[in-house]
Amino acid sequence: MPSQKILIVEDEKNLRSVLAAILEAEGFSTIQTERAEEALAIMARELPVLVLTDQRLPGMSGTELLRHIKERWPEIPVLIATAYGEIEQAVQAIKAGAEHYLTKPVDEGELVAIIRQALSCRGHTILPRRQDLPRHGIIGESQGTLEILEMINLVAPAPSNVLITGESGTGKELVARGLHMASSRARAPFLAFNCGAIPLDLVESEIFGYEKGAFTGAVRSQAGKLEMVGAGTLFLDEVGDMPLAMQVKLLRTLQEREYTRLGGHQPLPLAARIIAATHVDLAKAVEAGRFREDLYYRLNVIPLHIPPLRERRGDITSLVRFFLQRVCTELGRPEVEIEAAALAAMNAYSWPGNIRQIENLVERLVVLNRTGTILAADLPNEMRITETERIPPIGGIYDLHALEREAVVSALNKTHFNQSQAAILLGISRKQLRTRMKNLGLISDHEDLQDGEKI
Repeated sequence: MPSQKILIVEDEKNLRSVLAAILEAEGFSTIQTERAEEALAIMARELPVLVLTDQRLPGMSGTELLRHIKERWPEIPVLIATAYGEIEQAVQAIKAGAEHYLTKPVDEGELVAIIRQALSCRGHTILPRRQDLPRHGIIGESQGTLEILEMINLVAPAPSNVLITGESGTGKELVARGLHMASSRARAPFLAFNCGAIPLDLVESEIFGYEKGAFTGAVRSQAGKLEMVGAGTLFLDEVGDMPLAMQVKLLRTLQEREYTRLGGHQPLPLAARIIAATHVDLAKAVEAGRFREDLYYRLNVIPLHIPPLRERRGDITSLVRFFLQRVCTELGRPEVEIEAAALAAMNAYSWPGNIRQIENLVERLVVLNRTGTILAADLPNEMRITETERIPPIGGIYDLHALEREAVVSALNKTHFNQSQAAILLGISRKQLRTRMKNLGLISDHEDLQDGEKI
């Protein structure tokens, strides 16, 4: 099959090369130019299957280029890349016919996923993905999500304990189930137990089980979660909230690989794999004396951190569409669409409740919808304003400093603090990046760090 050509219109040479390398690694071929006018001339000679353009270009803008393309070649999908915070321009581009918009710094996984989806919808044969890992029900194509899938694939075969960290609502139990399903224990049970806000006696009896007469009300013997799960996986959610006395018993179980039922004397072998999860910082809990240090190290053999949704915005669209379809199916409703402006506003929102918040909001929007389409006006008030307007005011002035700092730190994190690569992602020169880093207090006026050094 001949290689599918993608036209990249980007005036920053280094960023153009990075985008081309990403797409060519996925099996596409690329045509590159720095100006919209030249892009139109190229398209008159040889039609690409898709156009990826920056919004800010010398001369004609990305949105103007989009309008010209749609007038002459309406079947060609166009993706627009916008700078952080330019949500209004992104919405205008969507209304003008853009297939999707991407926020700089562009997420590799999101870019490839959107291109594949756009081509598939237009009947193109889709090339096999460079990395096609099992999903285990995990939705999203951001680089952060792909890294989680890679970790599951790598860690699942080992018997080692895993500690999953991340904010509430990020999908820690789903990742734990993924680890179980990808392991040799997949045919054995997976049981989840929430350790938070439960009295000590109940936690102990639920996990270890109890013998008849072990306490008032114990009229018969009962197996605990460890016994029921057998050689499967026990998921201890919110392990940071486990009472200290129970932490001692769990530590002894992990050390000796055996346990006894409450009120019993016969030791039972521990065959299960333990996966724990918490939204609190256990290292700080250890310092504060709320969590045993020795148990922390026993559980934290393999750490797995799930980034919050605001750090993997490339997943938002996929999650919204997934929950829309699922909720409509569960409620027996006709399919509900979502307008571009509403989707753009949801992509700009910070989602403090993470995936759980998206799920709950989508269900509410579907239940209350009467038109078959979710509009921007249907969203909660906090989502109907721009990211810049949402920044908390300081003394009556909006804190744009905080917004710029978030964008710069995000780019540095994605490139492992390589300043040259971070500058490319932000669409600025390395000198401009260093000036902004100094202004933001990320480096001092006298520091002279080299690329790759950490700040």
